Amino acid sequence: MGLVNLTERQKGVYLEELKNEISSKKLFLKADFSLPDLAEVTGIQLYILSHIINSEFNLNFKDYINLMRIEYFIEKVDDPIWKDFTIEKKTRAAGFRSRATCHRAFLRHIGKTPSAFLNEKGIAWRVPRKKMYNYG
Repeated sequence: MGLVNLTERQKGVYLEELKNEISSKKLFLKADFSLPDLAEVTGIQLYILSHIINSEFNLNFKDYINLMRIEYFIEKVDDPIWKDFTIEKKTRAAGFRSRATCHRAFLRHIGKTPSAFLNEKGIAWRVPRKKMYNYG
């Protein structure tokens, strides 16, 4: 089936399928999640998935997944479990491979770094270091 022949109804069905699979299974939390992985899970051909993501979201696959990770990060920052996480642990828990990748994605999509976002929200992200010695 060529993309030229893809009807709006077919496009809608594929779009729902990809959104449901990614969200319900939280596939975006896997740091190594790829377009071929999504194609395998959904049974939708790679070029169709790529076309739908590009045309519907005006994003490439990586930006689309990173945006979902950012949304998850933002949703979880108030979670008590995340309270004592370092920023590195928060970024990895949101599916990013590294703090640098998260930093770039936040700047691109939110316009500020994760640290600036957390500071703005008044959320501590620096975990105090334990004292090794008491010089008291």
